[in-house]
Amino acid sequence: MNINLELFDICYMMIGFMIAGIIFMIFISKMKKEIKSLKRQYEKKSIGADDSSLRVKTLENKIKTLEAALKKQMEK
Repeated sequence: MNINLELFDICYMMIGFMIAGIIFMIFISKMKKEIKSLKRQYEKKSIGADDSSLRVKTLENKIKTLEAALKKQMEK
């Protein structure tokens, strides 16, 4: 009789550990998905920042070129 009760206790404990493991794995998979989406958002923002700084530099170069051309025309 004691052996049966101990066997049931061990089975309940094992089932509890398996359920806890399943819940933990679900939690971990959700966290991994969230981390991936945050990485994608960060990459999009950093690419956009790089792109905008490149645009600013291009516009600054165009302004310098136009200023130089204007100075040339003013001297004539």
